[in-house]
Amino acid sequence: MKLSKLITLTAVITVAAATARAQPEMTAAQMEQMQAQKRSAAMQRRALTPDKLLSLGDFYFRNNDISDKADTYYKQAIRNSPGTQTAGYAQYNRGSYWFRKFYLVKEQYSKEDRSALVEAEGQFYDFIDKFANQTNTIGLLSDAEFYLALVYLQQGKRDYAIGWLNRMVAEAVKLDQSVYVYKVVWSSKPGDIVDRNVDAAQLAAFARGVIQKGGDVDSVVLDIKRWCQKQ
Repeated sequence: MKLSKLITLTAVITVAAATARAQPEMTAAQMEQMQAQKRSAAMQRRALTPDKLLSLGDFYFRNNDISDKADTYYKQAIRNSPGTQTAGYAQYNRGSYWFRKFYLVKEQYSKEDRSALVEAEGQFYDFIDKFANQTNTIGLLSDAEFYLALVYLQQGKRDYAIGWLNRMVAEAVKLDQSVYVYKVVWSSKPGDIVDRNVDAAQLAAFARGVIQKGGDVDSVVLDIKRWCQKQ
C-alpha cells in the first residue's frame, strides 16, 4: 500500500518536474518568435523606399490610427532619406499626427493626452528649425508656424501662440504665402471642414486678434474656422 503511494507520488513529482522544465522552453520559444517578428518588421521597413514609408505613414494618419504607426513610418522615412523633400514632408506630418492624436483621444476616450501636445510642439518646431529650408519644403513653413501657435494655445500658453503668429507675419509669410486648412483642429464633424488654402498673413493676423480677445480655446477655434470658410 505504502509502496503504491510512493510510486504514485514519484510519478506526480516526475510529471511536475517535466512540466516545469518544459514551461520555460515554451516561453523562450514564444519570446524568440516575437523577437523574430519584430526583426522581420524592421527589415521590411528598411527595405521600403522613403516615399513608400511616407505613404504608409499617411495611410495610418488619414485613417485616424492612434497607435503611433504613422509616426514610426515617418521617422523611418526621415532616417532613410536625410536632407530630402520626403524627409521634410515626413517631419511636418509628424507634428500633424501628434496634434491630431490629441483631439482623437479627447473625443474617443474623453481624456486629454497632454503628451501628444508636447510631441506636436517638438515636431513642428524641429520642422521649422531644421527641415523647412534644409529640405526645400519652405512651402509648409507658414503652415507649421500657424499650427504650432495652435498647439501653444491648446496648452494654455497664449503668449507663445501670439509670439509665433507675430513671427509668422514678420517672416514666414514672405516665403510661404498660404496655409492649407482642412480643419482648424481635428473633429469628426463634417461642418468643421474648411478644405482650402487661405492667405497666410491674413490668417495669422485674424487668429492673433481672436486670441487677444481672451476667449476660450473652443471659441477661438470656432472663430478661425468661420473666417477660413468665408475665404
